[in-house]
Amino acid sequence: MRSSSGEQPAQSLPAALRVAYHRSDRAGEQPARVLAAIRFGAATSPPAALTIDVGLEPLQAPGAAATPGAELWFATGPVHTGQWSDDGNRQVRFAQDGHYLFAVVELDEREHGGILLTAEHAYAAVRQFQQQSGFPHLLRMWNYMDAINEGSGDLERYRQFNVGRGRGLGEVSESYPSATAIGRQRPNHILQVFWLAGKVPGQSLENPRQVSAFNYPRVHGPVSPVFARALIAPDHTLLISGTASIVGHHSQHHDDAMEQLEETVRNLSSFAPRRPRAGAQGDLLKVYVRDPELTARIAERLRQLYPTSDVLFVAADVCRRELLLEIEAISLAS
Repeated sequence: MRSSSGEQPAQSLPAALRVAYHRSDRAGEQPARVLAAIRFGAATSPPAALTIDVGLEPLQAPGAAATPGAELWFATGPVHTGQWSDDGNRQVRFAQDGHYLFAVVELDEREHGGILLTAEHAYAAVRQFQQQSGFPHLLRMWNYMDAINEGSGDLERYRQFNVGRGRGLGEVSESYPSATAIGRQRPNHILQVFWLAGKVPGQSLENPRQVSAFNYPRVHGPVSPVFARALIAPDHTLLISGTASIVGHHSQHHDDAMEQLEETVRNLSSFAPRRPRAGAQGDLLKVYVRDPELTARIAERLRQLYPTSDVLFVAADVCRRELLLEIEAISLAS
């Protein structure tokens, strides 16, 4: 398995990715055609080719006019939608616009024998679908599940998820995608895996401050997480994975949310030399916060650090129980 894909093939680049957060106070607007809408809580969104409702509650940041409730990925061309099922009747819903594909698989753990087997089934479906999709290159993935920190040692649900993900995905012949794995605070028994894929590969990046997740030592579980710390998409958009207060492979600043925030920002800053437009208007941050009471302090600090970025706060549990927050980011190329 490799952590970078090297030079991209000589072919025309797809149209630029366009992503934005949608707020309830803009309900009357008619935005451009939406390829995929990821909706948080009970939020509504403009019509989309693919709608994914996730059981994570958006949080109101003090001083914000309205809370973002949906993440919109806009189409770059005519959209086609469909469903695909494998022999195990695992369904993938998808939408594609000729350049990019967005897809989701949602499985009930009660029907698949727990988180390990459910993750294995889900990622087997991802692998089989991707092989025939026409968009073979995984760029960005999200994994949302219940009770991510439940269990001890290797029986912790996140570690079990990683075992299942590794089994289902199998051997990877190119770079890993960027990714996020998060726990819901309101259980619904569903493992949601959704992703962005393309016809042209991206270039995965690692953080020099951190051990690559796929090289974690055994202390973090029997199977390492398989994702890249970030990925440069074919259009040069930078897609940063869920990032937390980890240096090397150790969590830092246990039980101190603000120090964890500063360490997380240092990790995000490690990608600054590779960002297409450092500090650009239109950068998006999604902040997963374990304790909603922390939102005000975190929001105030992020406004100082990223005054031009659009920030979405979400109540969620992070993959390590000692971590209080996690941030993912998108730095658009244009």
